[in-house]
Amino acid sequence: MPDIDVSDVEKDKMRPPCYHCGEPYSATNADRHLEPVDCQPCPRCKTMPACYTCRNMYCACEVHQH
Repeated sequence: MPDIDVSDVEKDKMRPPCYHCGEPYSATNADRHLEPVDCQPCPRCKTMPACYTCRNMYCACEVHQH
């Protein structure tokens, strides 16, 4: 069985939307949706990616507040 070469565009179409924000993402901006951001102030969102919005009213993290 030959290997099927799927282009990056087709891979992006097959990728499910982001679990944290629901937005579709491509290979070029995958780190925003997959790589955790280490923000020390809030224990709830310190291991979440940059696209995550923390709903904790005491969150002091500038990355996850919005």
